[in-house]
Amino acid sequence: MSELNTKGCEFEECDFTGAGLASSIHRSSGFLNCKFIDTDMFGAHFERCRMIGSAFDGANLAAIVVAGGDWSFVNLRYQELDGLDWHEVRFKGADLAGASMTKCNLQRVILDQASLFQTKLRDADLRGASLDEVDLRTTDLKGAKLDIAQAVHFARCFGLVVE
Repeated sequence: MSELNTKGCEFEECDFTGAGLASSIHRSSGFLNCKFIDTDMFGAHFERCRMIGSAFDGANLAAIVVAGGDWSFVNLRYQELDGLDWHEVRFKGADLAGASMTKCNLQRVILDQASLFQTKLRDADLRGASLDEVDLRTTDLKGAKLDIAQAVHFARCFGLVVE
């Protein structure tokens, strides 16, 4: 399936375990509750795709390109996602626990209700991201760029009163 091109396709509860999707291109396609376990997705492109509820345990996501889309409720636990551009992606309720997202562009990303337990966001750009109901106490934010509202949210996670 390497170099596969899809446009407007819908995949629901499909199992792509061990598949090769390297350099594939997907535009406005949906991968709903799919399994990408140990899948090689190196260099794959996802433009305005819906990945809702999909699991990526052990998948190779190096060099993927994501342009918008809805990645709500995905499982990206412990993934190496350093340096990727995720701006304007919806990650509502996503499990990003233990993931490394160092130097990622997360501007205007919706992270509401996402799990960021021990997630590495060093030097990431979070300006304009929505963090409703996100606990940042164990998140590594060293060098991350935050806007004022996020800085206040961060302080409140630690029980500080901001007036």
